[in-house]
Amino acid sequence: MREVSLRSKIAIFSVGLLTFLGILTETSLTVAFPILMKQFNASLDSVQWLTSGYLLMVTVVMCSTAYLNERFPAQAMFRFAVVTCFCGSLLCALAPNLALLMAGRLLQAMATGVATPLMYHLIFELVPLHRLGFYVGLAAMVVSLAPALGPVYGGILTNFISWRMIFWILVPLIAVLALVGFRYVILPASKNPRRFDAIGLALLAVSMLGLIEVVNQWGRMGIANWGFAIRLVITFTALALLVVHAIKGKRQIINFHLLARSIVRLRAANYFIFQFANIGISVILPLFSQKYLGTSALVAGLIMLPGSIAGAFISPFAGKTYDKHGPRITITLGNVSMMVGCALLCWFTKSSTVLTLTLLYMFIRIGFNTGFGSTMSDATKRVAPAEKGDVNTMFNTFQQYAGSLGTSVLAAAITAFEGRTSSVNANAAVASGTQLDFLMLTVLAFFGLIFTLMTYRLDSPKAKPVIKKVQG
Repeated sequence: MREVSLRSKIAIFSVGLLTFLGILTETSLTVAFPILMKQFNASLDSVQWLTSGYLLMVTVVMCSTAYLNERFPAQAMFRFAVVTCFCGSLLCALAPNLALLMAGRLLQAMATGVATPLMYHLIFELVPLHRLGFYVGLAAMVVSLAPALGPVYGGILTNFISWRMIFWILVPLIAVLALVGFRYVILPASKNPRRFDAIGLALLAVSMLGLIEVVNQWGRMGIANWGFAIRLVITFTALALLVVHAIKGKRQIINFHLLARSIVRLRAANYFIFQFANIGISVILPLFSQKYLGTSALVAGLIMLPGSIAGAFISPFAGKTYDKHGPRITITLGNVSMMVGCALLCWFTKSSTVLTLTLLYMFIRIGFNTGFGSTMSDATKRVAPAEKGDVNTMFNTFQQYAGSLGTSVLAAAITAFEGRTSSVNANAAVASGTQLDFLMLTVLAFFGLIFTLMTYRLDSPKAKPVIKKVQG
């Protein structure tokens, strides 16, 4: 059987490391939120855009990567990602105000939005099917480990030096990475690229931004105001137009028709829930630790370290288990662990300690990394080879938007409690908002488990002829 060449391994490693550095900064600033709020005289609602706005930009860029990966060779895509990541990191390191820091974050987001799907694109094109689960497991480790390590990385630098070092360290690393990647990342563009769907991209961007603004408005002002109503109308109008466009439009920014296949649809929903919880917890746990338990930024970051290491260790083994035994074991265990872990965090929120948070987060991370990569791997095997790029784009878009929406929803819950509580009871408001967050995540994880159980029936022997026909 064909194996993966050394050149392919170096190419995947180069793009994977760039992806890792980009995603690392998604959550590395969360431990510095209290400091940034004081330094720039900004509210949590404004500062959280450094994470949710970053993720939103990543999502919008990812929407176009199915077209970009067909239109441009991999080396050109990699070069664009390296240059924008380098410039964005430099701007963030030097930013004198919140606006320029946000601008730098958006440049970094553009790089991550290109690099992440490119990593999967290389895997799907260069890795044989019998090794796909292992390599997608490694990619899932990159995607899931980086945001989990972000608070650790950011906490150490913020506590001992400055939050700006989060970005200064990236600058030389990206330069070295460019020297390697420019030589080995080689994959030609498609001979027949699709036409770009500008209308679909615009409608999708407005829908995504609108939904996050609806959530933020709820956190700031509640729902009984005109601002909330206007945002809600605009968002649902854009969503309705997007649905019509997806059904009748000749061009498709994302191939939503793939969701007509039941198992792909259920896997996509499960994938979204996994990442919603993953990024959301990575943001609110350090915030809760600092504002309720009174820990330093360093301790808040170190709470995440054991779970991050354990999750990274389990990902390749989960990929191998999927290759040998299929998706039932890994995805089921992942959903059960997420649900139980979030339920326990909800139960022990107001009586939690650093040790409690550390152990429960470790339990959640092991479960997450067990099921996350297998979800995408299994969906990929349910479609024809020509549609694998579309699955890649769709799942990566869902993944990033899940993180952006998760950050906004969970931060809005805390903001809503803080806005309705006096400063004397600020700690109680943080605890109540965080407890509500964990309750929401528990409910979502329960639905993820239900979706997984539903695939058992769809994947019965009677359904297998249909699957084979879809795969061609």
